[in-house]
Amino acid sequence: MKKELKVVLYVLNLAVISLAVEPACPLALEHTLKDIKETNTKVVDALRKLQDENDKVNIAIEAMERKQILMEAALSDAIKTALTNVSLSLTHILTESGRAIKDMGSRVDLVKGELQITIHVRAKLASSITVNSGQDVVFTQVEVNEGQGYDKGTGKFTASVAGLYNFAVHYCTQSSQYVHTEIVHNGKSLQRSSHYGVSGFNLCPSLQVYVVMSMGDMVWVRTTPGYTSNLYQADSRVDTTFSGVLIHA
Repeated sequence: MKKELKVVLYVLNLAVISLAVEPACPLALEHTLKDIKETNTKVVDALRKLQDENDKVNIAIEAMERKQILMEAALSDAIKTALTNVSLSLTHILTESGRAIKDMGSRVDLVKGELQITIHVRAKLASSITVNSGQDVVFTQVEVNEGQGYDKGTGKFTASVAGLYNFAVHYCTQSSQYVHTEIVHNGKSLQRSSHYGVSGFNLCPSLQVYVVMSMGDMVWVRTTPGYTSNLYQADSRVDTTFSGVLIHA
């Protein structure tokens, strides 16, 4: 608007200069006024055109702003939708993974149960025997030998599976005789016992050990070095036995 006033003032200033320079004759004055009107009309037309262009520019800017707002809203919605879909997908994946892991754990437990290893041995003397100092006691009557670890020819048990084992010896003394026995692991004594059979009686004590064995380790019973043992066996009354079991691998 200020520019329009400047233009009009400029035109009027020209008119005043023209009136001051030219002689004051009616014809000249009329001509000058005519020029002023034409000039003013041109100025007004030019201003109107500028205003129209300005309006168009403003309309275009507003349209662009509206488009920008719509695009930003659409982008925001798209991002929210994508994040929601990703969250749902991750939740589904985690849920399915958890279910699969749980199912796999159940299958592993089932397989473990099916593959549970049982090692158990129990053998006894066939008859009463006398075993010299430091000699192995061989229990020839095998009642249980799950895992086939016991050798009735040598009296030794060999571990086919590493783990924790329990071994026990239940022995009876002959009347008025001594028994000195020990449980041995790879040649090393783990536990010893010594008893005397009172005349007319057969004492039957026991000893047991827990031992961690590696595959191929051996356990057996022998008489304590330096002593002779007289072991008693009577199927109708008492048993002298050697037993062992795998507790866990």
